[in-house]
Amino acid sequence: MRDYDGKTAAERAGERRTRLIDAGLELFGERGYAATSIRSVLQRAGLRDRYFGESFADLDSLLAAVYARLIDEEIAACRSAIAKTSGASEGARAMIDTLTRSLERNPGRARVKLREVLSGGPVTRRRRQDGLHQLAQLVADLLPQNSTLSRTDVLLLGLATVAAADELLLTWIEGEQGLTRGAVVDLVMLMFDAIAQRMSSS
Repeated sequence: MRDYDGKTAAERAGERRTRLIDAGLELFGERGYAATSIRSVLQRAGLRDRYFGESFADLDSLLAAVYARLIDEEIAACRSAIAKTSGASEGARAMIDTLTRSLERNPGRARVKLREVLSGGPVTRRRRQDGLHQLAQLVADLLPQNSTLSRTDVLLLGLATVAAADELLLTWIEGEQGLTRGAVVDLVMLMFDAIAQRMSSS
């Protein structure tokens, strides 16, 4: 049943959830997770207190939802970039180039994805692991076929590459070691190409 504004209760609840995620992304990116309260999220979203519990159990659940949105957008962007290449090393470079350019354009989003997510609770930790595995699958799909390695082994190699890349990205975003965006891309590609060459020769 639709009410006076032509929307169902579920549609209105979905819109409120989106507003909370939008507000969480802004505040986590500006202030950090530890300095953000549920009340501040509600104020930024322009919603009453009772509406937070409608969508989220706690701030950890909100952070997980914010991270999930960021990962979904990254996965979509990476797939699009890879599709324009011949795959393999070219695809991997397109992937890391796409990620770094996106983070460079959006420092608040970069802060949430690389630093603030580490401050979250169990819900966020599980969502981060899922996100890393999604990215790892993209990397694994770009690696060459190897009859001596199982699919799990190849996925783990992809996960190792993604985890190492995440640390490099955090170091870059934090302004440490004089790391530049281009250097991050080159270092990640050095790892990817070394793994791919070893897989091709074994």
